[in-house]
Amino acid sequence: MKKLLLLSLIFPCIAVSASEITEDYLDIATNYCIYGKYSDASVYLDRILQLEPNNAEVKDLKNTISRVTSSSTKSYLSATDKNIQQAMLYKKQGNIQKEISTLSASSESFWSCYFLAEYYRKNNDLKNAMTYYQKAASLKPNYSQTYLGIAQVQAANKDYAGAIQTLNKYQTYNKESDLAYALKAEANLNMNNISEAETNIKKALEIEENITYLLLEAKILYHKGSYNDARDKFNLLSRNVQTSEVYKYLGLCDYALNNYASALLNLDKAIILSDDDKTLNSTYNEIKTKLDNQ
Repeated sequence: MKKLLLLSLIFPCIAVSASEITEDYLDIATNYCIYGKYSDASVYLDRILQLEPNNAEVKDLKNTISRVTSSSTKSYLSATDKNIQQAMLYKKQGNIQKEISTLSASSESFWSCYFLAEYYRKNNDLKNAMTYYQKAASLKPNYSQTYLGIAQVQAANKDYAGAIQTLNKYQTYNKESDLAYALKAEANLNMNNISEAETNIKKALEIEENITYLLLEAKILYHKGSYNDARDKFNLLSRNVQTSEVYKYLGLCDYALNNYASALLNLDKAIILSDDDKTLNSTYNEIKTKLDNQ
């Protein structure tokens, strides 16, 4: 489980390859869903989970399919119109412009709205993403993945309270979603609701332990003021994950514990790995001045 996550962080070329395979499988699964072939879709979703056991969105999508097919409600994954099928073909061909224009021409369809929302969110066009997510939700209120997308847009817009409210709605369909708990933990952390954030991340880790959640747990401990505990966790993570963020927090923990020399060493590593983070340089100089004055 953890090997793929570690490799994807340490060797980006492997991450790209795994991501491309996952995307291909997800496209195939989506096409099967559109035609109502849920068992075939599940086969490819299972293949994704073999590669990425922690892919929470795929697990939740499987739960959604299971819920839909076991109910008497007419499926919202059924075939819609030729525009959707054509858009999927353009996507497979890599013709994004035609894919989007084709989906836009069928914007009264649930799937068109949902795919457009996903496209705009991933391209950081939050206004259009929210517009299409909300339209998708009005067309098919019980399709839970839509609420996950809305929550992610709300969080990106710094509407953390709104994101938590939407995630609560999402969890009425996916009660044991580790991803939802982790997203709520991050939202609460951003609102400085440390106790709630800690509760959320513990629940996420009880369901699924992965590096992303462990990093968030360590960050919450730092912001809680538990610097020794936070440093221990970041130090353990740094054995396998060498990122600017890990070394930044190691440095900040050292700084809070008055270990200035160690703080400078870790912040120096963070600066080398960062994309010109000016706040790191400022903190580094601040610590260096204190060390020089000792």
